[in-house]
Amino acid sequence: MKKTVALILLLALAASLCLVNTGFAGTSTESGGSSYSSSSLQQRINDLPPFKFNIHKYGIGYGSCPVYTAPSLDAYRAANGKATCQTNAKMDDGGFVDNGWLLVRYETNNGQYRVGYIPHKYVRDFKSQMYPHFGYIEVTADDRIMVTDNPMSHTGGFAYLDPDETFHIISRYNYYAKNGFDWLYIECWVDGKVARGFIENDLSKFH
Repeated sequence: MKKTVALILLLALAASLCLVNTGFAGTSTESGGSSYSSSSLQQRINDLPPFKFNIHKYGIGYGSCPVYTAPSLDAYRAANGKATCQTNAKMDDGGFVDNGWLLVRYETNNGQYRVGYIPHKYVRDFKSQMYPHFGYIEVTADDRIMVTDNPMSHTGGFAYLDPDETFHIISRYNYYAKNGFDWLYIECWVDGKVARGFIENDLSKFH
């Protein structure tokens, strides 16, 4: 009788452990801590082609050019609508996007960096060796997310995404991470205007 009771208790304990394990399956974060809602979403993000910049120590020689956060004259423009790249100084290019805008990374007057786009008419004769390709994955923010145009700093940003706000992940970018990538490049809306910027891979939660 005692052996039977002990066996029943052991079976009950084993069953309860299985339920606990099942209840917690799939709740861990993925890829460096980002809160992806599913492995399929993680795979889609991992399949996005990352992009890089080609460094120009002495610039590309087109003078001062306006810069927008996205490749459109109607896009959000940083620095109170006055963001400008001095292309005769050290800067980096990421290549032309489909509509002829040049993706650039440059240093500002206060020593910070920005990533944005120069309209084609200002750099039409430039020959780039870079070929950026972007995807379009629609997601929704689970928490407040900072958006920055400076992927060389983890402080400051030009906008915040609110919980339940929809945006699109278009690429991956790595600057600090030894493995994988530390930024997601996104497209969103800021003050009623389309904008592109970076969100931190490890801290951003979305589904």
